[in-house]
Amino acid sequence: MPEKQEIEITDLSLLPKNVFHLVPKELFDKFINKNGDYDCRYKKEWGNDSPFIHTTPTKKQLKERVADINWSNYPMKERFLLLKVNTGKINSRFTYSIIAGYSYHHIWGILPKESFQTL
Repeated sequence: MPEKQEIEITDLSLLPKNVFHLVPKELFDKFINKNGDYDCRYKKEWGNDSPFIHTTPTKKQLKERVADINWSNYPMKERFLLLKVNTGKINSRFTYSIIAGYSYHHIWGILPKESFQTL
């Protein structure tokens, strides 16, 4: 099986307007700083110490395909939050990977509170 490759997005106009990130509410509350910014990077309990935030380009893809295997094994009774992230409000590096024909966008920085809404 070929190794997953990170592809740099240099033209930010090619990004979807919004991407989606799913997180257990308990961990969301833990990863919010005093300013309301969210950052789950380098956390063992969510993202497996990943240096970026995992996202999918659509809610449909998130529902049909698991972007981050961590949450597929999380207890079903846990309440999850869906973050709708406005990519135009983030000043961070973006990459993506293609896995089984599906794109998964990666955000290499913190999500400022004005860049996302919880659903």
